[in-house]
Amino acid sequence: MLPSVAPPAASETPLPEAGAVALASRRRNSAPWGARIAMTFLIVIVVACVLAPLLAPDNPLSTSITARLQGPSLRHLLGTDSDGRDVLSRVLYGGRSAFEGVGIALLGTIILGIPWGLLAGLAGGLVDEALMRLADTVLSFPALVLAIAITGVLGPSLVTAMLAISVVFGPIVARLLRTAVLPLRDAEFILVARSLGVGRARIALQHILPNAMAPVLVQLFSLASLALIIEAALAFLGLGVQPPLPSWGADLAQAYSYFTVTPLGTIVPGLIITISALAISVTGDYVRSVLR
Repeated sequence: MLPSVAPPAASETPLPEAGAVALASRRRNSAPWGARIAMTFLIVIVVACVLAPLLAPDNPLSTSITARLQGPSLRHLLGTDSDGRDVLSRVLYGGRSAFEGVGIALLGTIILGIPWGLLAGLAGGLVDEALMRLADTVLSFPALVLAIAITGVLGPSLVTAMLAISVVFGPIVARLLRTAVLPLRDAEFILVARSLGVGRARIALQHILPNAMAPVLVQLFSLASLALIIEAALAFLGLGVQPPLPSWGADLAQAYSYFTVTPLGTIVPGLIITISALAISVTGDYVRSVLR
C-alpha cells in the first residue's frame, strides 16, 4: 500500500495579497517627481495669473515718471520698468494673456485639425491624397515665419496671432489623427457596427474618433508648449498683444534694453516663459506614458 502524500500547505504556495497588488499598481502608475514638479508649477502659475487682480500689488497699466527703473523694494518686489510700472503686476497679468492665447491656439487647432484628419482617414483615395498634400504644403513653411506672415496680413493682436498659430498647427494634428484613423476604419468592431446599419457619421464620431484621440491629446501638450513660445515671440516682435497691455513677450522686448539697470525686468519674464513651456512639455511626456 502506497503511503499517502499530504497536499502542500497553503503557506508553500503564497498568493499575492490584494493590498500588495494595489500598492504595486499605484507605484507603477504614480507620476515621477519631474512630472509632479511640472504639474505643480503649472497649477501655481495658472492660479496666480487667474487671481492677478487679487495678488498684483499695483495696477499693471499705472505709470510713474518718478518710479522709473527702480530695483526690488517692499513697494515693488521685482522693481519697475522704464515707464515706472510694477514688474510683478505686469508678470501676473501678462500670464493671463499668455495662457489665454495658448487656449485660443489649441481650440483653433482642434477645430481645424480634427475634421481635416478624420475626413482624410475615412475618405481615402483622392480626397486623402489632396488633404495630405495640402498639409505637406503648410508644414513646409517654418511655423514662426508662417505665423508672422499671417499676422502681418490680418493685423497684430492676440486673437490674430493665435489663429495664425492654429493654421500652422492644424496640419500636424490632421496628419497624426489620419494615421490613427487608418487602422480603425477596417477594425472588426467598425465592421460589426456597419453590418448593424449604424450611420457613417455616428461611426466616425462615436466609435472611430474617441479611439483615435489618444496620440492627438499627447501632441496637444507639445503644441501648447510651442504655442506659448511663439506667442511670446510674436509679442516680442510687436505682432501679438499690443502695448500698453501686459505681455511676457512684449515686456521682455521693452526691458532688455535696460538689462544692466533693472535685470529682473528681463530675467523674470524670460524664465517664466522657459519654465512654463518646459513644464507643459514634461506634463505631456507623463500623459504619453500613462496612455501608452
